[in-house]
Amino acid sequence: MALSELARLLYIVSEPSRLRILVALASKRMCVCELCAALGLRQTAASQHLRVLRDCGLVADHKNGLWVDYELSRSSLTGPSGKVLRAILAETSMDETIRKDRKAAAKVDRIALCCGPKKRS
Repeated sequence: MALSELARLLYIVSEPSRLRILVALASKRMCVCELCAALGLRQTAASQHLRVLRDCGLVADHKNGLWVDYELSRSSLTGPSGKVLRAILAETSMDETIRKDRKAAAKVDRIALCCGPKKRS
């Protein structure tokens, strides 16, 4: 792996919200609403992080009816950069925030979030 490629990968995953998004997407496909609910992120922030992750090839998006689903791209987990990313994701398992994120991501209900009654402000 070229030094520049490794440096870029490490720079991208060094942002905590992006790393949390990657960990959540490692378990399942999710839409922005699900990611925001599970990770406690604002929609605009989540969308910006997803754009960065998509532009560098770590995340792929797929239209799914009304939603756009995001998942780790297949290419992100292969080759030398994939080995580094898998190691980073494995190391996150010891972090309490990541444990909470994983539990929240497993419980998030897309239909209730995106199609349920809207809360009035």
